[in-house]
Amino acid sequence: MAEFGDFHSAVNRIPMPREKAAGLADHGVLSKDLFKDRAARGHDRLEPDRWSGSIDLEMTVRTPLVFGEQEGQAVTVPLEEDGKTLRVPPTMVKGMLSRAYETLTCSRFRVFGDIPDAPQGNRRRKADTKPLTYRGDAASALGLVPIRICEERDDGLVGELFYGDTLVTKDYRDDRDRPYPTMRAAALQGGPKGPANLRVSARRLAELTPHGERIRCHLSLCLHGDRGGGARYAYWQVTHIITDTGETLLFDIPDTVEVVDELDDVEGYVCRTAPEDMRPKQLFPRKHDERFFFDISRQGPKKVHIESDVCKAYAAVVRSYVYQRKLDSPHNPHNPNRATRAAQQDSSAAELKVRDLAFAVVDNSGPEPVVLEIVPTMIGRHAYSTSPYRLALKQSVVPLSNADEASAADRLFGYVVPDPAPQAARGDVAARGRIAVGKVDGSGARISRDRKTLTPLLEPKPRSARRFLTASSGMTPTAKGSANALKRSEYFSPGQLLGAAAYPVHRGVLDSRKFPKQATAPAVMNGHEQHNADVQLTAKSWVEPGSVLRCTVSFANLSHDELAALIWVLTPENLVPSSEQDSDRSKCGYLRMGLAKPFGLGVLEVRIAEGGLRARRGVDLSDSYVALSGCLGLDEPLAEPSDFTLSHSSNLTKTPWVEAMQRAAYGYADGIEVRHMTLDENKENNQTNGSTGDPHPGKGVGPRDMFGPNSAKPIRINKRQQNHGRTPYPGRRHGRRW
Repeated sequence: MAEFGDFHSAVNRIPMPREKAAGLADHGVLSKDLFKDRAARGHDRLEPDRWSGSIDLEMTVRTPLVFGEQEGQAVTVPLEEDGKTLRVPPTMVKGMLSRAYETLTCSRFRVFGDIPDAPQGNRRRKADTKPLTYRGDAASALGLVPIRICEERDDGLVGELFYGDTLVTKDYRDDRDRPYPTMRAAALQGGPKGPANLRVSARRLAELTPHGERIRCHLSLCLHGDRGGGARYAYWQVTHIITDTGETLLFDIPDTVEVVDELDDVEGYVCRTAPEDMRPKQLFPRKHDERFFFDISRQGPKKVHIESDVCKAYAAVVRSYVYQRKLDSPHNPHNPNRATRAAQQDSSAAELKVRDLAFAVVDNSGPEPVVLEIVPTMIGRHAYSTSPYRLALKQSVVPLSNADEASAADRLFGYVVPDPAPQAARGDVAARGRIAVGKVDGSGARISRDRKTLTPLLEPKPRSARRFLTASSGMTPTAKGSANALKRSEYFSPGQLLGAAAYPVHRGVLDSRKFPKQATAPAVMNGHEQHNADVQLTAKSWVEPGSVLRCTVSFANLSHDELAALIWVLTPENLVPSSEQDSDRSKCGYLRMGLAKPFGLGVLEVRIAEGGLRARRGVDLSDSYVALSGCLGLDEPLAEPSDFTLSHSSNLTKTPWVEAMQRAAYGYADGIEVRHMTLDENKENNQTNGSTGDPHPGKGVGPRDMFGPNSAKPIRINKRQQNHGRTPYPGRRHGRRW
């Protein structure tokens, strides 16, 4: 087997098993103060046994740091009024610290992204019903069953399934006993382009075969791949149409195509996925066929009830097409398919209705078929079974809805309830944190004005699934009862957990002024490099490695464990996997800030300055107030970070989320590149069995778990050797033979 290069994934996930963490806290294995939700303490008193004080931070930039106000397609680091000194907003530092603390304490996601078009006060319900969509592969198309919505009842819609001849006749096998699985929908060539010869004008063809029309026609069964080129399968080709005035030859099939059977006078429906004014090739260049739905079994098309969730998922798929068309570049537009065009003109058209024609994923294992999913095209987008919000809600990682749900990070850094209940007040609406970041001293920063054009900074795509989901154990989800990768349709299923996005440090570029090559490489779209400045961001200035930023973090009324956890994340030696750290604890891990983290930018070594921790208990502060000898923020006594040992630290550092956090903060020491999967690797990795939907052996590879014995091993996508005699659709139900 030929192989692509080894690599570590530039985007990964840290498991967030909050229920498991809370259970460990209940059994005394972890700190209840850090791993149980409860209301935050108020700011009206300083409690005797709690700590207040400040921490001086030193933040050393280890890779180029890019941030600032974006103006058009350029970003420039902000400066103080003198026009020379770097200005870093304290909120950036607070965000960096809160993300690290949130990860260590397995806290709720403090931000979970609004759902577009969701009205205020209704975001939860809207998000709850919006699954993500993904693009299916060509191999999966053979398993789809044509469906027509034929009736609307009080309990939902009724559809009729068209199995072609597959319930009557077995798959064709040639003289070498090789199977040719048969497509259920017949091919209706949309014009002169295609394997058959058009014998009427394109206009006449369109008049005789309009979308949705019930017609009668003759069919010929043709073989594809019988001469050793491409996949092997059989397809029915429409040749004649029968009208009240007789039959008309639409297509004849050339001798270069082998015909092995014929069907005469078959009734069914025309399904055109291209809009009325388009030919098939205008949707994509290689498309030349529309479809004819038919069923020659004795009972005819099988009627099935369609569940409401299936209808909602269909609408989500259509709306995802509409959304994608909005994102299309004016320089590279994509024509909408029929369903998308209708929804663009009328948003309600995204919903299934009587007389709609589509394609269904059907479970035929029981006595009656069950429709699992309906999609508008054979090769297109599908909807996952549940939405990220539903998984997050079950996992208890969505932002809190009331004060009692505050996690450790919520209580320390503050929160705003995103969708408070009516008449909510005080902590049920928001709470101020007990951490404040002072002015950042940027006088030790070196600013470069060597302009760098960055690779487009694309938003994370949760629909890619493999980089964002874990099993309840925190490991990569696998097929039930095996170590095999999940099929695409099984992602975003009940029982799976959302992980926290992680961008492992690129150790190969630490302390180098050079930008990682991935950060400045042209974007690749449709296999071609894109040099269009409209999609790229230029850093007109940036902070050089070696720069030192300083600030003071004030804290008030923290428990011992809360302060110890904060000190833990501010100790870079803690952010190293135990397998990588040496006996002298000379190695360190890093926190992240700024733009382009997946490309290796924005790596900072953050530590407490020498003599930079000052802390005293509330009882001592109270005595100072009584004696009028001191107050919070004045004459605070020095303290040693080592005095604040994190309770149960030996247990905590063995948890999957902390091990993964350490791996991301330290990176990989093997010198192997940290990068995204290439387009060719992604294409190879997504190959599936068309009959089952399962990834081919060795495919469906996702980011490696960042904890456990294999956390430092690279990923490798094996490239299959080409085999033109094989079919991507093995294992159909039975064999067809004449």
